[in-house]
Amino acid sequence: MPEPKFGMDVLSNEFNARDIVILQNNGTKQTGTPARFNFYTLLLCLHGGTIRNVNQHTYTVTESTLQLLPPGTVHSFEDTFEHSEYYVLLFNGSVIKLQEMMDFHNKNFNPVELNPNLFSKVKELYEEIDYEFKNQRHNFMQYVKILISQILLILQREKLKQGVHINKTRGDVIASNFLELVEENFITLKSISDYAKIAEITPKHLSETIKEKLGKSAIYFIHKRIIKESEYLLVHTKMSINAIGSYLNFRDASQFSRFFKKHKGVSPREYRINVVIKN
Repeated sequence: MPEPKFGMDVLSNEFNARDIVILQNNGTKQTGTPARFNFYTLLLCLHGGTIRNVNQHTYTVTESTLQLLPPGTVHSFEDTFEHSEYYVLLFNGSVIKLQEMMDFHNKNFNPVELNPNLFSKVKELYEEIDYEFKNQRHNFMQYVKILISQILLILQREKLKQGVHINKTRGDVIASNFLELVEENFITLKSISDYAKIAEITPKHLSETIKEKLGKSAIYFIHKRIIKESEYLLVHTKMSINAIGSYLNFRDASQFSRFFKKHKGVSPREYRINVVIKN
C-alpha cells in the first residue's frame, strides 16, 4: 500500500512506534469505546465534529478546535457528522521540557476553537511535523519537538484568553474544585458528603452549587466517572468482574453489577461481550 498522504502508516510492517506519532483519521463517522493512553494526545479538528467524553467531562468539539488530552485520562467519542476529519499527534511527556506549561495543560484539558488565522497556522505546524518525519533531515526530531512546543504554547495562550474576562464567583471555584476532587478520589469516595467534607462546605451547599453551575447533580458526576473507569477496565483489561468491583471499592461483584446495569442498561458481562463482538 502507498504511504498515507498525511501521517504515518501504522499498518505497515515497518512501522515502529516512537516518542512521537502523527496520524490522520479516515474521516468516516465513528463511535469509540473508552480508552486510556500513557501518552499525550493532541487533536486538531479539520472538518465535522464530535462529542468527546474525558473522565467525567463532556465536550462538544467542532471544526477548527484544538485539544490536548494528558496521559491517564479515560476518553471516548462519538462523531456527530458523517464526515469528521482530524490531525492527531501522540507524544511522550519527556518530549516537551516546558514543565510549567505541561502542568497547566494537565489540569486544563478543555478544547479551544481557533480563529481562522490561528487554525491555519496550527494546521501548517502539523503538516510541517509530517514533512519532517517523511524527509528526516539533519536534527529533524529536535525540530519536531520545537514545532510541537509551538502548538502547545498557542493552545495555552488560547486557554488563558478564554478566562481573561471571566470573573469567577465562589460557585465557579467550588464547581471547578469539585470536578478535580472527583478525578482524584472517585475510586474511594462515592458520596456527596465525602466531597463536601474535603471542600469544607455542607453537602446541601455543594449539591445546590453543582446543580446551578454544571446543570446536573453532584452525584451524576461522581457516578459518571466511576462508569467511565468501569467501561475502560471491562474493554481494555482481562480483570474479572469481581476484581473490577473490588478495585472500584464496591462491596462485592453483585453491588458493582447492579450499579453498572442501572447506568448502562446491561450487566458488566454483557457490556464486555457486546463491545468485543462489535470490535
